[in-house]
Amino acid sequence: MPKSPPRAFTVPSPHDQEIVDRAPRPAASGMSPVETAQYIAEFTAELSYLSRQTKLDLLAYLLDMARLEAARVVQAGKRGK
Repeated sequence: MPKSPPRAFTVPSPHDQEIVDRAPRPAASGMSPVETAQYIAEFTAELSYLSRQTKLDLLAYLLDMARLEAARVVQAGKRGK
């Protein structure tokens, strides 16, 4: 029995309206850079946890790097006040 060809996995574009409508995100207006960084830090922590649970170690590492950078921005913003 012949194998069926592998299906290509495609990542939806951020401009895909269905994905944009479902994505949890902060309000686009009225957020400061520090508030945005705080949101990113929290969200990437959750995504990193999910990645590690499914053994997506490189993805988890990259998400952790994004989380650390966002946390750095938050700390710098708090010191600047």
